[in-house]
Amino acid sequence: MNVFVLAILIYLLYRFIGGFLIPLFRTTRTMRQQFNQHAQNGHTPNGQRPTPNEPQTPPNSNSTHSKVGEYIDFEEVK
Repeated sequence: MNVFVLAILIYLLYRFIGGFLIPLFRTTRTMRQQFNQHAQNGHTPNGQRPTPNEPQTPPNSNSTHSKVGEYIDFEEVK
């Protein structure tokens, strides 16, 4: 009986390592390599390369944040 339980535990450990840990490490390594390649190529987060001749300007904040309404301060009347 003891050998049977030990065999099941070894099998479960094998399935855990082979089915979860190894793919996790491979995926992490691949993502790290891709990130480093993008960093070396000079890509920005939006996928465009910055041009060295043009200064970078932030996007226009007025167009992204529209004013929905105006705050009105009021007093409660009882």
